[in-house]
Amino acid sequence: MKIPRAIAFPFLALPWIACVFAVAYLAIQRFPPNGIFVVTSKMDGTSPFANPFLPSERVTPPGKQAEGWSGQRVMGDPTYFNARVPGPYDTVDIDLEFKPVHQPLLEFGVVRDATGNDLELHPMYFESLESNDWRPVADGYVRGGVSDSRLNDSNPVGMALWDASGTMPLLQDSPSASRKTPVALRGTHEIYLVPSGGRIDIAFELQDVNRKRGTSVAAFRVFRGEEEIQREAFTTNASRETAMGAITDHRIAFDATPGVYRIRFQADDDVFIRSIRTTSRRWVIGPRLNVGDVVGYATTTATARVWTNSRHVVAETFHREGLQAVTLGSESVKVVRTHEVFRLDRKDSIPEPVKLEAPVGDIRFVGDGWFSYSPEAFFEPRPRRITDGSNLMSEGIEAIRTSYTRPVSLGDGWYSARFSYALNKDSDQLRFVLSAPGIVSRGGAVDFRKITMTYRRPPISWNAWFDLIIQEVKNAWRRVRS
Repeated sequence: MKIPRAIAFPFLALPWIACVFAVAYLAIQRFPPNGIFVVTSKMDGTSPFANPFLPSERVTPPGKQAEGWSGQRVMGDPTYFNARVPGPYDTVDIDLEFKPVHQPLLEFGVVRDATGNDLELHPMYFESLESNDWRPVADGYVRGGVSDSRLNDSNPVGMALWDASGTMPLLQDSPSASRKTPVALRGTHEIYLVPSGGRIDIAFELQDVNRKRGTSVAAFRVFRGEEEIQREAFTTNASRETAMGAITDHRIAFDATPGVYRIRFQADDDVFIRSIRTTSRRWVIGPRLNVGDVVGYATTTATARVWTNSRHVVAETFHREGLQAVTLGSESVKVVRTHEVFRLDRKDSIPEPVKLEAPVGDIRFVGDGWFSYSPEAFFEPRPRRITDGSNLMSEGIEAIRTSYTRPVSLGDGWYSARFSYALNKDSDQLRFVLSAPGIVSRGGAVDFRKITMTYRRPPISWNAWFDLIIQEVKNAWRRVRS
């Protein structure tokens, strides 16, 4: 029996109509007319746009966890996850639902380059600032009873910074005679100093110990606050033989207005500063202090004896000669292995600098404060840095300048934090990084049960739709070629 054309045509056209609607639906999903594309991941490994946290040895497998909740637990530092960008978008908002477990501080960010060197980290969580003792104000937080204007005070004492900059104190001392301090500082260091008599005058004795062949490149950079005002690069005069290079002098001297000046010495660890001579009454080093040996080949030792306001110091040595007991005020720790970090955490409430001593030297310190070779020369050039070991009460902190916004409490220890990032329209993939400093040593964890990414661009017109198609083709072609 022959089916009438008027009846057969709709049946034959239905598959084509369905295909057209399917293509249109996929196109709308891929290129939403309102310019918003939402990705939701339960951190169970099923999302095509958000991968689980890695590396695997620092996290649990995604999915159902032993405690009954679904998601992923982070137990190491740092960790990261990759996200596939669903097309050309201008920005992405990322919302994370997380629960910190014995982990007081978290930072979150994005990697901006393919090599992983351009990492942009921002505050995510700080347990101490969840207390009602602290109230948010413009540009940071202040302790109860402290004026909001404290954040604009240039006095760094009692102030802390977290992902922010402070106001430079305008310091100036009366003229002073030049004083020489023997040191044995390896490689890059930063020296902060106050002008005396309207001048900065500081001289360094330098030596390339020539553990490798040839010369080394070094540089001095001078800053007033955050403004660079001088720069000089040079090569050392080490010989190509086994002997060390001769000691050479480098002097920096100029008229200076009141303020805090920073001299950054940049060099590899083959280059030593053997002495510092300056007219400045107040000068400190930090936050890195790398004390080597006296003559360059560990035939004698240089005791590391400095004063510091650091509440938390990590110590590390790279040679067996550097194994020793280190003391910080009343606290001590034995550095018993090379290439391993050992912590010193002060429990006292002493506001003055305390002595840090390593009797055989050959050790590197990193603190959250500053180091001085005499108590009289000590000063605080800028506010203290917030770390995972910060104790705001014992450290006398009354104001924190920071970009931190408290996460939203979801109850039962869970929080939600939001971050926003501008995107390159050529981006195919993003890498997000979680920093949880000290999480391994304290046996902490961070649980994640949901991540939502909202990609945004302006609503699409017909012309904009065509431009998006062209951009997608370009991105696809670049992926094929790579």
